[in-house]
Amino acid sequence: MYNRFFKKWSESLKIGFILFLVVSCTISLCACGTEDSTDITSGLVYDENDNTWSSEDEKLKPLANIMKRECGKSSDIKGSYILGTDDNIIFIGGINATDVNGNKVDAFTTYEIGSLTKMFTATAVLQLCEDGKISLDDTLDKYFPEFKYGKDITIDQLLHMRSGLRRDYVTEETFLSENGERNIEEWKRYYYDGFTDEELLDMVFDDELMFEPGTEFSYSNVGYNLLAMIIEKVTDRPYSDYLQENIFDVCGMTHTSSMKTGDVTSVPEFVPSKDAPDEDPYEYVDTLYMQLIKPERGVGDIHSCAYDMLLFDRALISGKLINEKSLTEMFDTDGSYGCGWMQYGELQHHPVDGIYFHGGETWVYKGYNMYCNTEKYGNVYLIQLHPTTAGDEYSVECMQNIVMSLK
Repeated sequence: MYNRFFKKWSESLKIGFILFLVVSCTISLCACGTEDSTDITSGLVYDENDNTWSSEDEKLKPLANIMKRECGKSSDIKGSYILGTDDNIIFIGGINATDVNGNKVDAFTTYEIGSLTKMFTATAVLQLCEDGKISLDDTLDKYFPEFKYGKDITIDQLLHMRSGLRRDYVTEETFLSENGERNIEEWKRYYYDGFTDEELLDMVFDDELMFEPGTEFSYSNVGYNLLAMIIEKVTDRPYSDYLQENIFDVCGMTHTSSMKTGDVTSVPEFVPSKDAPDEDPYEYVDTLYMQLIKPERGVGDIHSCAYDMLLFDRALISGKLINEKSLTEMFDTDGSYGCGWMQYGELQHHPVDGIYFHGGETWVYKGYNMYCNTEKYGNVYLIQLHPTTAGDEYSVECMQNIVMSLK
């Protein structure tokens, strides 16, 4: 908001200023049906039947047509989509879902992005390595002297998920009482930010490692939460503040936040699993929106929108956020995991050169971010953000068919 004070202005200037405001507001309301000043639909054709915007460029139109087909396969497909390059937006979709104001979702609707957060955490760590504040060879005892295996685990191993640390701080068994029933109150205390960092660290620092660090891959949310704590230690500021200044602001991500609640504008849709058709989430939580919880810091705390994720991808790959050496480190998957990215097809033992992705999931939200380096189109980015974990098979099919069209 901008507060302006005008004194001793002529009546004609006042009228001119009022007309300027009217025109500005009108323009701002033209962007994807949302109150945003960025018109990203210029040059795209809108289809009101499915709430999509598609490029008519002869070179890009085949990709736009694939996206329209993929988004129209099922009513279970819900959420916001963007397919773009460094210079163009090829497709935007706001599919089968509404936001908190009852409008159709679009490229500026915000979602919980879950583990897509790890891309940002890894970027921040690599920035601090470039600044000389962190070294990839640093061992954890430098930051956590009380950790008995601290001298054996490096920052590099945390980034690449090769630390030997457990996946999560807690398991389902953590909150079971002696008679096998879940202690709901203790469960809520953990998931509603009731545990301190010290309590979290105590949960893992006395653990035996699952394997010798550096010898195997094992996905670890704990490892990325430790990276967020290290960012705070070396910068002497909250992790969320560092991201805001050094990533979100740099990229122009005006609809993105870290460690906040109440700013998600998509409406979560809980769908019970086939294994538990009568499951009631409100037995455990007061809201389907994820609450501000310490274990998610650096792991799954970020809220964002499809367009902001495109801005992040473009800035990252162009070298605006980290240098070429750091980018090489980020996408060095070494047969398993890079720094917040995985090589497409790698977990199925059929890696595709030049294509990387990551998925994210919270209580009910699901999302994917995919980056493709191609000869024909240059860099191509596909972002899918969903208000539900249902229909995930269609998200995977969408990525597969885009990949096939780019090969």
